[in-house]
Amino acid sequence: MKIKAVALDMDGTLLCSDHKPSERTKQFLLDIEKKGAKVIIATGRSFGGTEATAKLLGLDNGLVLCYNGAKVVNYKDKSVLFEKPLAEEHVKELINIADEMGVHINLYQDNIWYVDRADKPEVKIYSEKCGITPVVKSHDSFKSYLMPKVVFIGEHEKVVEVEKEVKKRLGDKIHIAFSSDTFLEAMNKDVNKGITLKWILNHFGIKEDECAAFGDAPNDLEMLLAVKYGVAMGNAEEDFKKKLNYTTLSNDEDGIVEFLKEYF
Repeated sequence: MKIKAVALDMDGTLLCSDHKPSERTKQFLLDIEKKGAKVIIATGRSFGGTEATAKLLGLDNGLVLCYNGAKVVNYKDKSVLFEKPLAEEHVKELINIADEMGVHINLYQDNIWYVDRADKPEVKIYSEKCGITPVVKSHDSFKSYLMPKVVFIGEHEKVVEVEKEVKKRLGDKIHIAFSSDTFLEAMNKDVNKGITLKWILNHFGIKEDECAAFGDAPNDLEMLLAVKYGVAMGNAEEDFKKKLNYTTLSNDEDGIVEFLKEYF
């Protein structure tokens, strides 16, 4: 076996368009785990937003790299292996930007998703996508502002303006990345999927050339470039695919299985 670890983005990669993994992919991942491979879900979602999929896969030793790498959880016993949140002053500044620019922002703390109002269309879209329900809490009422990430949600043009403002005020003090055209995610500057995947591999004594990683969006790029087998899904944008050495079929065509079957 050439590949000892497999890291999988969720939306647009592991999950089909119906927001579930295919039966073929599910069975294949179970089979390779039995052969000794470490299966890692690598997502921008919170741990709560991954639990249903993790349970559906039924893996015994699976890990969840969540919040784009700000936290790593063993989903069997929910133990935290790694965590690196945003600094409180940076979270407060990001909230200020959202409020000043009139853009919705998701906040996360202790595995809970917080919003300032539940009636926003952005909240409904995110809730349906991730299968979780938010808690309503005003932006100025948190006792602590230590958070793994925050997410700006809005029309693409508006979120691009937010990106410019974030860079202007915070520069390289934080890391930001688009997970879709309408989602801009902000994390600790020392966190992205690639950095944290390398930490996981080192923790378990697995080499970077023994790992395959799959993704379809800009927030996946560091992860795919961090390992030998960085694979773009067929449904990814063409510019994204050009940055990588490997591509496979789409998330609706079992692209993960089609690539990995040659290695197991």
